[in-house]
Amino acid sequence: MNVINVHEPIGVYEAYGVDEKVSLRDPAPAFARAGLARADRPAAAGSFTLRRSGARPLSFTGRLVSHHSGERAGANQWHELRLYETDEGGFVADIRVLGETHGNAGQFHVATFNELEEALRFFETHDARRDVVSDIPIEDAGLSPAELMVHAATLKVRLAEAVSGYRAVLSAFLTAMHRS
Repeated sequence: MNVINVHEPIGVYEAYGVDEKVSLRDPAPAFARAGLARADRPAAAGSFTLRRSGARPLSFTGRLVSHHSGERAGANQWHELRLYETDEGGFVADIRVLGETHGNAGQFHVATFNELEEALRFFETHDARRDVVSDIPIEDAGLSPAELMVHAATLKVRLAEAVSGYRAVLSAFLTAMHRS
């Protein structure tokens, strides 16, 4: 795991690259705060069909409000977040877990909501630890305690990386949505 230490001077300074105050208490995108009519909002409407792990695909018409990908070089697994607004006025939250991690081709967490706040809560309460697949060969009765400890330590690092990566993606996603 790579660690970068950043030391900032104590005091008041401008946030890097942020033009307006960002608050999780006011998560509404700029178009919602401005009261723009649906026709004045960015992005054209389209038809979407989203994969869902363990369930039938979800189809709807609407538009993509915001998205962000956490894909980075060398990452075995990453999250992609997407928020859609349906033509009926509801919201669809989409969390995709992608990458080749021990044969896992991806996980797709998709949910529908009536309110924007509920959809944002879905993103904020997602537990990225559930997205990590264990590679401990539990069927191998011949594993020594030392081997189990190595597997457990590796799994612990992968869990920490998943949580850290998800938090970074969520932060960038909410910031991008706030600016749009």
